[in-house]
Amino acid sequence: MWRLMADLIRDLRRGGESIPPQIMNDLRSAKTMIEIARIDRSNPNVIVRIEEYLNNLESYLLPLAREKLGQTYVDMLMEKIAEAQRGVFTFERRAERRFAVDVPRDKHWIRVKPTEEMSLDVIRQISEEIGLEHRIQRDGYVLVYGEKDQIKMFVKRTARRISSEGSSDR
Repeated sequence: MWRLMADLIRDLRRGGESIPPQIMNDLRSAKTMIEIARIDRSNPNVIVRIEEYLNNLESYLLPLAREKLGQTYVDMLMEKIAEAQRGVFTFERRAERRFAVDVPRDKHWIRVKPTEEMSLDVIRQISEEIGLEHRIQRDGYVLVYGEKDQIKMFVKRTARRISSEGSSDR
């Protein structure tokens, strides 16, 4: 579902449509939460947040797509969405980078994109509290690395922090 929304945004942009920053933030936040859910499946709030972000994207983007790209495009997209929800639709995965430069081989790592919900200062604070090393990379991501259990703890703490901030907004 995330991939379908990302592709829809790409198609809208190719057609000259500008996408509001909040929609782009929702897309990035959904991706971040998906990555958190892959690592820590114990927090049900993460799944709820993913669904909220994807619903926000869908409710904004589908009417815009109907207007800008036509009903045929939207019908095709709705079919793909239905297939994705049934678990039938698959995408080719892009080759993922399996290593991080300048991280000792025996260390585990995660890349984190600072956002409004999770600022650079918060990422630094949590990583230092847990005893992890961190580096800011050229693309704006923060490379956090250390022992496997420490990385898991970092993911759990950031997930708790994001979900607690999200629930206080409501």
